[in-house]
Amino acid sequence: MAKKSDRFSQTARRLIARMAKEIVCEAYSIPHAELMAPERRSAAHARARQAAMYLAHVVGQLTLNEVSDYFGRDRSTVSHACINVEDSRDSPVIELQLDYMERRLRERIRSAEAAGLFSRGRGIEKKALDAAMREQRAIV
Repeated sequence: MAKKSDRFSQTARRLIARMAKEIVCEAYSIPHAELMAPERRSAAHARARQAAMYLAHVVGQLTLNEVSDYFGRDRSTVSHACINVEDSRDSPVIELQLDYMERRLRERIRSAEAAGLFSRGRGIEKKALDAAMREQRAIV
């Protein structure tokens, strides 16, 4: 069984996955519903979803199993996505895009940590979590 990341609580991991999705949706100009659609979409939507899963895994330090849960995909699909994105970094344009999205996600994670949203044992109600997400979007 895969070891869960010790750094963040389950709420924090869910928030990181959500942040990754939002950053990718903004960068690729696609709606969240299209990114998360259970059925097949265009190649552009698949690349965006792969980028979001990659960010959640690599930058957010989520396990492949956690990413698969938060994205509603199979673990092998997440692994395949991470390999594809890593391989695509040979392109200077894609490298710049990924660097930008990685920087944004790191900034948002640091900001959320500084605000105390990721503290272990701290019960964050849904309203507080939603308010924090709105504030994070306003900051970034």
